[in-house]
Amino acid sequence: MNKKEIRKFHLDSRLKMNTEEITNFSLQINSRILDILNSLSKKLYIGLFYPFKNEVNVLELAQKLEQIRLKCLLPRVVSKNEPLKYFSFSYEAPNLNKGFGGIMEPTGQESIDPDIIIASCSAFNIEGYRIGYGGGFFDRTISELSKKKNIKTILAAFEIQKTTFQFQENFDEKVDYICTENKTYNI
Repeated sequence: MNKKEIRKFHLDSRLKMNTEEITNFSLQINSRILDILNSLSKKLYIGLFYPFKNEVNVLELAQKLEQIRLKCLLPRVVSKNEPLKYFSFSYEAPNLNKGFGGIMEPTGQESIDPDIIIASCSAFNIEGYRIGYGGGFFDRTISELSKKKNIKTILAAFEIQKTTFQFQENFDEKVDYICTENKTYNI
């Protein structure tokens, strides 16, 4: 299978999940992510993502992160072939507009580089590679930020998104952790 076929298969599987499964699995995944974040407590800025097409709902983490004084950010597409830029996000006052691809994006003016990026995917393998939606946004962002600072990356995904295929290419960026409802993969 090529990336396009893997993406389609796993997106179709995720879109078949019901609301109760997504909610329950998201809670389990968020708990695993919170455990990782607690072990990386010196990090201040956490880049979340706005859940789209039955993705893990990581926005539920924002309220907990704000309580422990971590700053939440959401990405915005500023140009089709550029890395994502992150802007402040608050669970209490979200300030979002529909953006690139119909995904909700923050309205802030001043971008902030996250210390930790929590990414989504269409599919992943246990080697730490992900397939997104084909735009390369997270790969470009991780690559650029890694040149500036020591960032950590966490992939939030459902087990049904796991593939055994070795699809990675030289431009694909590896994540540090993968959190699913069943397990945390420490890459």
